[in-house]
Amino acid sequence: MSALSVSDPNVTVEALSADEYAKRTLTVDFLYLDREVCSRCRGTEAALGDALERVAPLLADLGVDVAVRTVHVQSAADARRVGLEVSPTIRVDGRDLQPAYRESTCESCGDLCDCEGGVDCRIWTYDGREHTTPPVELLLEGLLRAAVGTATTQSEQSEADDRLPENLERFFAETSPDSADETDCGCGC
Repeated sequence: MSALSVSDPNVTVEALSADEYAKRTLTVDFLYLDREVCSRCRGTEAALGDALERVAPLLADLGVDVAVRTVHVQSAADARRVGLEVSPTIRVDGRDLQPAYRESTCESCGDLCDCEGGVDCRIWTYDGREHTTPPVELLLEGLLRAAVGTATTQSEQSEADDRLPENLERFFAETSPDSADETDCGCGC
C-alpha cells in the first residue's frame, strides 16, 4: 500500500500512530498588535498561558489536544486577511471567545503611533465587570465550553470583509513604514 500523497502546498499530510491520535484538537489563536509595548496584549497573552496550563490536565482527560497559534498582525492587509476587528483577540476553533466586545483607549498602543489619546483596544467583560485583560476564569470557561462542544455565541461570528474598523485603520496608518507625513498621525488627534 502506498503512502498518501498530495501535491497542493496548502495541504499537510501527517502520519500518526494510534497513540498520537487525539479525539479532538482545539485550535486557539491569539491575535495581537504588539507584545512589546501594549500592556493589554502582554496581559492577555499571560492570562491565556495561565488558563492553558490550568486546563491542560482536564483536556488531556477528555482526549482533547490544544494547538496554539500566535498571530502578530502588523498591517492593515494582515488585519483584513485574519479578520481582526479588535486587539487583542482570542479565538477558539475560529470563534472569538467574546464576540460582543467593547473598546477603550489604550495609552500604551498610542505610544506606538504617537496618537494623542491613544488607540482603542479590547475591554473584556466578565461577571458584570470590565477588565483590560481577560480574567483567567473567563478563558477557562471558554476553553472548556469549546472542548465539550457547548460553546455559546453572544452573536454570530460575522464574515470578514475588506473593511477594517476605523480604530485599526488609524493604528496601521501611523505605524506603516510608508506613512507619507511623519508629523501627522492621520488619526485626527
